[in-house]
Amino acid sequence: MTTIIWIDGGIGRVITSIPALLKYHQNHFNEEWYIMIPGWDFMMWGFPELQERTHNPDTKGSFDLFWKADKVITAEPYRVPAYYRNEISLREAFDVCINNSTNYSDLPEMQLRLSSPEKRKAYEIIEQAKKLHKKEKTIVIQPYGSTATPHPSGFYDDSLRSILDDMLDYFITHLIKDYNIIYMGAKELGDTRMHRPELGANLREWAAVIDAADYFIGCDSCGQHMRKCFNKKASVMIAGTHRKNITYDDFHIIERDVPFYPDSMRISGFQSHMSSRLNEERIQFTSEEIETAYQEIISKIEGENKSKTIINQPKEIKGVSYS
Repeated sequence: MTTIIWIDGGIGRVITSIPALLKYHQNHFNEEWYIMIPGWDFMMWGFPELQERTHNPDTKGSFDLFWKADKVITAEPYRVPAYYRNEISLREAFDVCINNSTNYSDLPEMQLRLSSPEKRKAYEIIEQAKKLHKKEKTIVIQPYGSTATPHPSGFYDDSLRSILDDMLDYFITHLIKDYNIIYMGAKELGDTRMHRPELGANLREWAAVIDAADYFIGCDSCGQHMRKCFNKKASVMIAGTHRKNITYDDFHIIERDVPFYPDSMRISGFQSHMSSRLNEERIQFTSEEIETAYQEIISKIEGENKSKTIINQPKEIKGVSYS
């Protein structure tokens, strides 16, 4: 029997699918199976279990594999009830989709495999930042999600997945006094106070830079998943999405102590829009909350506070009717 597993969406989704794919390999070692990933197939490079099985469907010959397939698994974690109810992580939801499993005890940890040239390139970028800012420690900041848009008044993100302008400005203004700062994102959006390196379009070099940096600050986007793959510290701001779904318990999570209204991404665009309206208060950080987040970041970087620090635990809305 020949099986194809289809993974689509953003690169963060692809990265979080890797543990479930490795588990699938363990359980189907002698079977013929393939992975189809539009655009982000290169994230499987370096895994002997996955690299040669992975294809981009928009390449010549890929449909021949579909033609002989007996089964196609379309892995869509956003339509797993336990996921959209905010009960399991994206990594675990892929396990449900791919392995039909709710026992996550044998699910491998988040991981990526970097090559020696990628690691050397990361070292080069870190050294560039040190020459520019002349500090000892280096921080990578990814402030914007994929839906962030420039506007005459600043940047906005209707999905509430990007760091707001006031918070980002505060972080940069204070962090740059003591740290080298590297900006991750579209170059035309980046604050000129940060080092904005030229890197390959496939983002593997960015994963290497994130691994090599002393700390990472991000939002609900791919950088935080890359950081988790190397089991290193990070601070992540969330507002429009739920902490259980899209980030990690051992990260420093920055969020407001206001209700979260569940999203319905990839199920109902209308309901997602309505949830975002109700969640707007979650992105409206006060100056005091921004200062608290900054102080917690410093303690994480410098190791002054070994305990887990979060601005506040949100109050979830239970039993919300969507009829």
